[in-house]
Amino acid sequence: IGSGIAGLNFALLAAEHGRVVIITKKASDDTNTNWAQGGVAAVLANDDSFERHVEDTLAAGDGLCDREVGELCVQEGPAQVQRLLDLGVRLARNAQGGLDLGREGAHTRHRVVHWEDLTGREIQRALLAAVARHGNITVLEEHIAIDLLSMAKYGGDPACFGAYVLDRAT
Repeated sequence: IGSGIAGLNFALLAAEHGRVVIITKKASDDTNTNWAQGGVAAVLANDDSFERHVEDTLAAGDGLCDREVGELCVQEGPAQVQRLLDLGVRLARNAQGGLDLGREGAHTRHRVVHWEDLTGREIQRALLAAVARHGNITVLEEHIAIDLLSMAKYGGDPACFGAYVLDRAT
């Protein structure tokens, strides 16, 4: 449900195991992701460390971050940046051809990769292209999720197995 970064990323991973239908309430690229300007932070420089990035994240979160989640995200960061590159995401490069690492917000090191002021749009562009190439994925635009399907309503397993969907056109 949704064609932002999370929905597209999940669809690509799930499609390796079966058929996936993505529904999106407007056009596929009409998302909040498309407007995201900031970059993606990851430990990519020699003068950086996972520990330092975790501490920066916790400090920026002012006590609202879950340490385990922060640690997981930081540890997975470099591999996920590489995955984005492998999917065709363009990221800014420095004069030597390496990734241009910016320093933003509460980061104490240069670790933010970006594409101009359109990082979200660029990531979404590449993910939509990968989705379009994948034979197991169908995208339904102008469709809205009305309710999630779960046997929990009848005393069974609470896992979601589908959704009631409204086709806005019909």
